[in-house]
Amino acid sequence: MEREYELLQGTVQAVTFQNPENGYTVLRLLEDCGELVTVVGTIPMAVAGERLVVTGLWTAHPTYGRQFTAEFLERLMPQTSREILAYLSARTVKGIGPVTAERLVAAFGSETLDVLENSPERLSTVEGISLKKANAICQEFRRLVSVRRLIEFLAAHSLPPELAVRLYRDYGDTAMDAIREDPYLMADGRYGADFSKVDAFAMAMGVAGDDEQRVEAGILFELSHNLGNGHVFIPWDKLSAATSTLLDLPSDLIEAGMDRLCDQQRMVTDTLKNIQICYLPEWHEAELDVTERLSRMARFTETPPWNLDALLERIDKKQGGYAQKQLEAIRAAATRRPRHRQNHHHVRHSGAL
Repeated sequence: MEREYELLQGTVQAVTFQNPENGYTVLRLLEDCGELVTVVGTIPMAVAGERLVVTGLWTAHPTYGRQFTAEFLERLMPQTSREILAYLSARTVKGIGPVTAERLVAAFGSETLDVLENSPERLSTVEGISLKKANAICQEFRRLVSVRRLIEFLAAHSLPPELAVRLYRDYGDTAMDAIREDPYLMADGRYGADFSKVDAFAMAMGVAGDDEQRVEAGILFELSHNLGNGHVFIPWDKLSAATSTLLDLPSDLIEAGMDRLCDQQRMVTDTLKNIQICYLPEWHEAELDVTERLSRMARFTETPPWNLDALLERIDKKQGGYAQKQLEAIRAAATRRPRHRQNHHHVRHSGAL
């Protein structure tokens, strides 16, 4: 029987664990009803004092017992003076510790966070804060707010919060502008977002079904996805057909996109057994490099060990007996006999033909 999601709402009392790379967090949440519970899940940059509305499931951990696994969440900035004090006292903002937090809340009360974001000159009126330090604190707070807003923006489109952390790491305050300009950058391997979700997000943002960005992103996705099946290339016709199915677009639009990617050097084509094949550039380069290294090894001759037969006999007994073909392979490797050099196109065999 499928379990139903539940909803919790409350204030973070403590963060007991947080992985800064992927945002996985374990925290203690004081529910509005007064119960203190453990919440786990991807909750980047969680801090004491902030309010969360969490949707998820109750689970039983074999060591830590009953805990709530967050699937979706809404993050609310602290509102009352008490919540803001707890939030800032947790050293959420660089430059603000418990003593400074008390001074800020005493001066500005429930307006403190608004002052932090927008009014460094007002901040500098607090004891111990110069105008230079006030500007630095405000800049740091705006950075935190930017990440939170990016998380909330992506979450509204069912995109994971760890994606926001990775995007902000690369783009900083321009991350929101970057994904509005090219939503499909999130499908890049650096970020690992699910292509179907990114595609849905892009369409919701107004990207047309036959937009060049969408076509090119679909082609690159198919090439990247194919790597998981052990293939570093795809024949031109297969790539065109697969992308056409993925995007529900005619093949002529797909092939025009493939031509553009080749012109931009974002895709490389080659020929194998009279078939045109397509690579991501880095994998084409890697395959050529491996082929050249193997070719050099095949041309290299070394005098075999003088006691090769005795070595093979001893190893054969120790390993419990090799098949004849295995012994022949070991002997060939030990002597490094030069073989007929093959054209590199015939050596390669790691694609999807």
